[in-house]
Amino acid sequence: QTDSDYMYAHLIHPPTVKDGSRVRTGEGIGTVGRSGNARGEACQLHFELWPRGYRDSAPADPLGALRAWDRFS
Repeated sequence: QTDSDYMYAHLIHPPTVKDGSRVRTGEGIGTVGRSGNARGEACQLHFELWPRGYRDSAPADPLGALRAWDRFS
């Protein structure tokens, strides 16, 4: 567990996993949709990484973390 928070936005329904759950590469956790301010656009998925938590920091580019996780998995 880390101090970081991760968020997916614009899902049709809330994710199927609970906070703190371990997920595996390729595991489905939700269905992409048009929620929030994406209603007038095509379906999209928005992923955010908050390095020191959602309430205590600003979002950071998650690309480096995604690449590291991809190598790990």
